[in-house]
Amino acid sequence: MGAERRDASALILCGGRATRFGGVAKHQLVVDGVAIADRLVRAVEPHVAEILASASDAPIAGTRAVRDSQLGTGPLAGIAGGLAACTTDWLVVVAGDMPYVTSDVIALLIARARDGVDAVGVRAHGLPEPLLCALRTGTVRPVLEARLARGAIKASGLLEDPALRVAWIEEAALRDVDPELRCLRNVNAPGDLG
Repeated sequence: MGAERRDASALILCGGRATRFGGVAKHQLVVDGVAIADRLVRAVEPHVAEILASASDAPIAGTRAVRDSQLGTGPLAGIAGGLAACTTDWLVVVAGDMPYVTSDVIALLIARARDGVDAVGVRAHGLPEPLLCALRTGTVRPVLEARLARGAIKASGLLEDPALRVAWIEEAALRDVDPELRCLRNVNAPGDLG
């Protein structure tokens, strides 16, 4: 499903402090024999021209490291750093603690990234999943930077910003490629690995 788009890059967000894991970087955790970061690289690689990673520790193979735009403001700072470093029209964003994101899910996001849209978001159970989305670099970057400047750091607020035209992938469409919505599961604590 899908093919590489030269106008899209991907960003794997790996900047969290992982305090519930004793400081262990969640993207380095192994799930089903493969580190989460490696799983995500495999999922996005067939669909994008470049893969970026917002990680402050060891580099992730197959990615170009980028820095958060500012410290202490959560994932939006990582996204802002990715948008600033991105050289393509679109940036697919994936949280570094979501081990079950598949190539089919990425293809669905990219298929909705088109003219007349500033972002592609995912909604499940009526709620946005802000760390699995596609963003039009040129239009989202100034909106995100303005949000950070005024201290609006809630990640889901970006996709709900009235300045952006968002194409939503609703739960039913997501279930077509991921029937159990496994792609939305993230690893927040050691018990989530089981």
